[in-house]
Amino acid sequence: MSAPANASSHPSPRPSQRPSPRPSPRREEILAATVRYVADHNVSDLSLRPLAAEIGSSPRVLLYLFGSKEQLIREVLAVGRAEQLALLERSEVEGGSARATLELLWEWLTKPEHRGALRLFFEGYVRAFGHDGPWRGFGTTSLDEWLPPLGRVLAGTGTDPTVVLAVLRGLLLDLLADGDGDDSGHGGGSDGDGAHAERVHAAWRAYLDATLP
Repeated sequence: MSAPANASSHPSPRPSQRPSPRPSPRREEILAATVRYVADHNVSDLSLRPLAAEIGSSPRVLLYLFGSKEQLIREVLAVGRAEQLALLERSEVEGGSARATLELLWEWLTKPEHRGALRLFFEGYVRAFGHDGPWRGFGTTSLDEWLPPLGRVLAGTGTDPTVVLAVLRGLLLDLLADGDGDDSGHGGGSDGDGAHAERVHAAWRAYLDATLP
């Protein structure tokens, strides 16, 4: 029996094959709320139900807007990378000399309000070692994003941007390693209080003194 004349010659896509909805204010609002949520939680263990309850949505809406939990995580990680990259680009514009730019970048990255983004970044970076799921390519993408502007900042100084980036990220990770990193300043968090934090800040200054006197 032939198909009705008005029937499509192609089968309807399965729900999982449907394209993601176009960007909308509600989608952007939920993505921003999710970024704030994961800044205080472990994104590796992200569950849609508690996330939805916290941000005033539902798992069904989240899946409709993002297609899958994996895609939501991927977009959250992209936002985290973009926030750090924006600080680097802002430092490049406002910093002046290479040394002044790196000092300004460090000052901004270590502010308490950026701590959640730092934790998210390093969690994504470590998970990317497994090369699976939403973490795939996170580390190499972040290198590709950071090295060109760092190269511009350091042009003419003879300083290797790869080494600068490695030192910067290593010290930032060290800064996050002590205590629970709350905003109260107790436990040596990355807000600059405590002997641990001062040691890390001093190490960054010493590195700049040796590299860009």
